Formats: sequence, C-alpha cells, structure tokens
Amino acid sequence: MKVAVIGSGKTGGHLLKLLPAQNVIGPFGRSNPVNLKELNSADVGILFVPGEAFLELLPTLLESRTPLVIGATGFEWPAGIKDQIQKRGLYWLHATNFSLGVQLFRQLVKTINRLQKNLPSFEASLLDIHHTKKLDAPSGTAKSMASWCDFPVPIDAKREGDVVGFHELTLKFAQETIKISHDALDRSLFAQGAIDVARQWIKKPLPPGLHGIEALMDHLEKTT
Repeated sequence: MKVAVIGSGKTGGHLLKLLPAQNVIGPFGRSNPVNLKELNSADVGILFVPGEAFLELLPTLLESRTPLVIGATGFEWPAGIKDQIQKRGLYWLHATNFSLGVQLFRQLVKTINRLQKNLPSFEASLLDIHHTKKLDAPSGTAKSMASWCDFPVPIDAKREGDVVGFHELTLKFAQETIKISHDALDRSLFAQGAIDVARQWIKKPLPPGLHGIEALMDHLEKTT
C-alpha cells in the first residue's frame, strides 16, 4: 500500500516510523507542498495537520483522485463541501480519533442508548483531558463522544501536562455510578489506527463521499 503522508508533526511523524520507507510518498508539509502528480500515485493519503492548514489544502485535495484518510481537527467543514466531494466521486474518510479503542467506547455508548428507556434516570457528564498545547477545547474526540449519546452530556475540558488523551463518561444514578473511560497512552496509537483504517477502507470501500470512521466501522461490522 503506497501512502501519501500529509503532515509530519507529532502524529504524522509516527506514521513515518510505522510505514516502510519505500511505501511512503512525501511527506508533504510546509517545506514540501502537496504535489498532485505524486499524491495521485498513492493508493491512499493519510493527513494529520491542524484544522487551519487543512482548510488551506482543501482546493488542492479536491483536485486529487486519491482516497483520503483525514485526521485534522479544530475546524468546521465549509458549506457545500460534502456535496462537492460526492459529486466529484471522491473517497474521503474523516475521524477526530483513529483509536479503535474509541470505537469500542462507541459500541458501549450504543448499548446505553438502546437500554436507556429501561434504566432509572441518570445524569451524564464527559471528562476531556489533553496536553496543554492542544488548542481546541473541548476536543474533537469529546464532541464526537457526546454526539453518540442519546442523552444530554455536558463536557468538562481540561488541559494538563503532556496527557495524550483521556476521556471518561460518567452516568450518575441515585444509588450507583457507572464510568466508561478511555486513556490513550502513546500518540503512535492514532497513527497505527489510521493505517489500519486505510487498509480496511481500501478492501471494503464505502460509496463516494465524505464519511466518518463510524460509518466505516458499521460497514465492516455488516460485511465481516
């Protein structure tokens, strides 16, 4: 699998360590801007850049035919962009977190949603802790987790030390408390997850368009 690596920061740097050098196209970044000819020679592009940089790259990426796995956070998709991606027949997948453990977290939340009508009333909250250099708060991961819940979930975002990423969903009942937590211990987790997702996506692609990792996981569950 030939991979175009876009962004060589913290997570992109781990990509370069995990991928065989002969399989890497790029890496592309500020000092080596994305080249369409090179990008189109890849089987897939994996992108880890800040949200602002991603929005700057959008016009170029829209001209490429290469499937993209996008890990940018801290931005809002421009109006109409999803329609453009679909009309151009592009295959884009976006995730705020490529940890497959976070997808297990989602499955547990889906179980709570399904059983909620049979449970006593509860109050929910979500703790979101990341390192002090992370600019967006709450994080994209926390926002995604809250969106999975069919019940109100206020987010308490904290920025401490060098925490890679810690999220904990708390359900407080009258007589008991349930907690589901996910603790990312190494940033390479996200790079490896993106590689695994890219491999699975190439094997069992979704229709053209912009998809979330949740759609891919549900697709794989149905087709496995």
